[in-house]
Amino acid sequence: MSEKPTISDTDYGFNGLLRIFNEQEIDITEWVFERLDKERGGISFNLPMCHGEIYLTWGDLYRADIQFVRSQKKYDEVLMLGQLYEIIKELEKTRLDFKKSLSEMLKNAFKSEEE
Repeated sequence: MSEKPTISDTDYGFNGLLRIFNEQEIDITEWVFERLDKERGGISFNLPMCHGEIYLTWGDLYRADIQFVRSQKKYDEVLMLGQLYEIIKELEKTRLDFKKSLSEMLKNAFKSEEE
């Protein structure tokens, strides 16, 4: 019979990700995410162009399992810390680019209705 992980087991990976987001000055509250209790903890997320999960494995390395919407490509890798920083930075850049293009599209749509 396997033991259910304790809260402290799954806090470690989740809190590590929060620290990375804070260090990169990324507001995670703008992401659609949920705390993940897989292995040592992490997050599952849904962004406009991708969804997936990032969590800390029992081997103290983060795993990123990401599915991209348009291309249907899947990224499933165990990451070194530097790679994790770059993945999170790229995901945030993609989210911000989508947000900007959506904002421009809505602004132009309402602008033409006012004229």
